[in-house]
Amino acid sequence: MKLACFKIVIFILTIHSNFAVAEVSKAAQQVLATIEWVAIPEGEFLMGSTSEEANAAYQDAKLRSSMLEQHTFDAELPQHQIYLSAYEISRYEITNAQYRAFVEAMNRPMPRGHNGEETWENETLNGETQPVVGVTWFDAQAFAEWIGGSLPTEAQWERAARGTEARIYPWGDTPPKARQHANFARRYNRPVPVGQFPEGESPDGIADLAGNVWEWCLDEYDPTAYQRNVGGVPRNPLNLRFRDVLRARVIRGGAWDVGRAFLRSSLRFKFYPLDSTHTIGFRVVRPRPTIKN
Repeated sequence: MKLACFKIVIFILTIHSNFAVAEVSKAAQQVLATIEWVAIPEGEFLMGSTSEEANAAYQDAKLRSSMLEQHTFDAELPQHQIYLSAYEISRYEITNAQYRAFVEAMNRPMPRGHNGEETWENETLNGETQPVVGVTWFDAQAFAEWIGGSLPTEAQWERAARGTEARIYPWGDTPPKARQHANFARRYNRPVPVGQFPEGESPDGIADLAGNVWEWCLDEYDPTAYQRNVGGVPRNPLNLRFRDVLRARVIRGGAWDVGRAFLRSSLRFKFYPLDSTHTIGFRVVRPRPTIKN
């Protein structure tokens, strides 16, 4: 009798488990259907900056009192050739609506600000089509894996933003103009709904790669990483050790609360992966990059 009851319980739990997996899979597919993808073909591109470009950017930043120091620009050196396999990247940053479906399906914690406040209780941050903020690096990567993707590697992000022409900004080399190219310098004092600046899109049609919110990348931040890429053409570079949760991760693109010096597509910045703030969101790529153990 006890054995029969045990088998019945196991049978019920198995059905419930399979039903839950099916529901999660269905929820992920529904979110996938809302994501627009832009295909980036395989090939080489120039990553980083020349010494002259980095110094010119530093001098411009000093004039604008951006508080950026020389070592930030030195991290872009040297400029080097990179090979990337073909991939797809989301046209827009992941929105509150898309992330909310993930939270509800997977019982994940809601986005929180730097001091632990609930982001979605803030009317300036909780719009359905605004980019989600208040997510840690681990939150963002978990969402990406839920839909079968990943955060972009630093190289994938820069290729999407700069193309093969080593553009200074996603749209070209023209300095950004508020209300035309990007959301920056507190002009709106909040993240705006994605896709509001068509003139600021890359030639591939990727929106908001400059301003609005910083974007998490897959890589750990290493200011000397590019120095290891000289000699030959590295293929699909990625600097990541999953076990080391304390190392800062790369963020790219600038945000709504910073000046134009932060919007350059080659600028590398960092943030603690277990922390979250109202200025950092993310976009996703597929297929998943290979993470070497």
